[in-house]
Amino acid sequence: MAKTILVAEDSLMLRKVACFPLEKSGYKVLEANNGIEAIEAMTKTPIDMLITDLNMPGMDGFELIAHVKEDENFKHIPIIILTTEGKKEMVMKGLTLGANSFLQKPIKPDLMLAEVERLLNKAAKGA
Repeated sequence: MAKTILVAEDSLMLRKVACFPLEKSGYKVLEANNGIEAIEAMTKTPIDMLITDLNMPGMDGFELIAHVKEDENFKHIPIIILTTEGKKEMVMKGLTLGANSFLQKPIKPDLMLAEVERLLNKAAKGA
């Protein structure tokens, strides 16, 4: 059974760049334009991982991460931050809120897929 990954990214082009290698690797991919859409998608379809941008309209990535980690139904889901933010404090804030990893944009598909596999395997082992 294919794992389901939700990609929350407000740029359609960057969302497609992130989703394509995931779909090509056999993952089921859901897309959201911001945190609000991401939460709506998660309540309709169980997901195995969340990949989120930090800077999004409506509900940003920080708010989304905090919401996911506070919810009993979702707090076990691994989260990867995908961001252009180079500031260490921004990334640290996301990790402190509960994200498991971060990747710097521009998206490097091989690196992203390796990190997705690593975190999904870790989650499967209950680590």
